[in-house]
Amino acid sequence: MQVRLWDREQDYNTLVKWWTDWKFGTVPKECLPPDGIMVENDGEPICAGGLYIGVGTQFSFMEWVVADKRANKRDIHKALKMCIDAIMEIAKSKGMKLVYTVTKEKELHKRYVKFHNMILAETSVKTFLRDFDGNYSKDLHWISDDEQFKKQRKD
Repeated sequence: MQVRLWDREQDYNTLVKWWTDWKFGTVPKECLPPDGIMVENDGEPICAGGLYIGVGTQFSFMEWVVADKRANKRDIHKALKMCIDAIMEIAKSKGMKLVYTVTKEKELHKRYVKFHNMILAETSVKTFLRDFDGNYSKDLHWISDDEQFKKQRKD
């Protein structure tokens, strides 16, 4: 398997396909961080994840970790380990002291603690978003849980 930096332009269609397969919704391309990792097996993408860097801080945010739903489970496990480790290396190379992430995916909860030395910081959290021009709040499936997405659709 090979680890490479992601290219938001070239990799975006692959990410959209994976998010669609997992019914995650589609993250707008311009909302993806420039720093990210793509792991491939024999030239075929298997998983990816991004890292937002807090400019002027030592804080970063790992987000959009996703894998090809149709890939072999063992390959996914290995690729996710490589991907997240590579994201951590990017953070360290940019002088970050903290990597923060949020997910409702239980398998990622286990993975972060067991394989990546992360600690569980919060167990019950609510997230909030401000859309300055109103363009993004028309479809927030990519950033909302099912309960909130359904409520937004009724309003």
